[in-house]
Amino acid sequence: MNLDQCFPLKEHHAGFTLAVAYPHDIESLLTVKEALHRGIISKALLCGDKAIIREKAKEAKLPSNAFEIIHCPSMEEAADQVARLAFEKKAHALMKGLLDTSIFLKPLLKKEYDLKKESLLSHAMLLYREKDDRFYLVSDGGMVIAPTLEQKKTILHNTVELAHAMGLSNPVAVPLTAKEKPYEKMPATMDAESLRLMNVAGEIQGCRVSGPMQFDVAVSKESATKKGVKDPLAGQAEILLCPCIEVGNVLVKSLTYLADFVNFGLVLGAKIPVIVVSRSDGEEGKLGSIYLARLLTEKE
Repeated sequence: MNLDQCFPLKEHHAGFTLAVAYPHDIESLLTVKEALHRGIISKALLCGDKAIIREKAKEAKLPSNAFEIIHCPSMEEAADQVARLAFEKKAHALMKGLLDTSIFLKPLLKKEYDLKKESLLSHAMLLYREKDDRFYLVSDGGMVIAPTLEQKKTILHNTVELAHAMGLSNPVAVPLTAKEKPYEKMPATMDAESLRLMNVAGEIQGCRVSGPMQFDVAVSKESATKKGVKDPLAGQAEILLCPCIEVGNVLVKSLTYLADFVNFGLVLGAKIPVIVVSRSDGEEGKLGSIYLARLLTEKE
């Protein structure tokens, strides 16, 4: 993982506590161990069945002084516990262990915990390729199925906040479409044009929105030149805003499996970073997601 060279952490950060819901798998605990070893986190709060976690922690050779177990016999109780830890400001970020994503996220929406910062929770993936330090922020390929124009605006706002935490002060954001011009029969192109105009008017800030734009033109100046696209931001996309969850899902997995990118993901829009990983994610991807969470926390 080369993220620390591209997006360095603050040396003076005083500590970072990660709460993990239902870490009943060895993979989660090995990731926690590596995050502790690299100094990304200073402590882990492990919420789940105490006996199972102790067994897995021993198997992972997790240092006993670096974690605390909070006994939660069910997935639902574990998910509620990490949300409560966030509300009580005892955790800086939350991570999903071996439980369903819907169960993990549900307590975040409870009014009593007051964890929502934005009107919409969304998911963003950082796609990173170490050999040439190339990266893209892709959203939303994990939560919002068919976002409306207003939801796309919030998704973009959430993603821009992450980009700022990574040190990108004025990132180029491109709403992906299948055409470079607004076309009424393609609603995504109309939304892209609306988002661009909102950016021009100052309603969307902190980034430069360009579009409508196809993927090849968004990431390749050569393609833009061949197609005669005059947009000065063509080929410079840093944020790729997807028209629907299927596009985001396919794009992330295509770049991951066919183009040597590693993906790191966060749920955004809550008052603290939320890490949702799957068992198919490698340790590098999980570790990078924790790293992104700390970057986002340091921005606050």
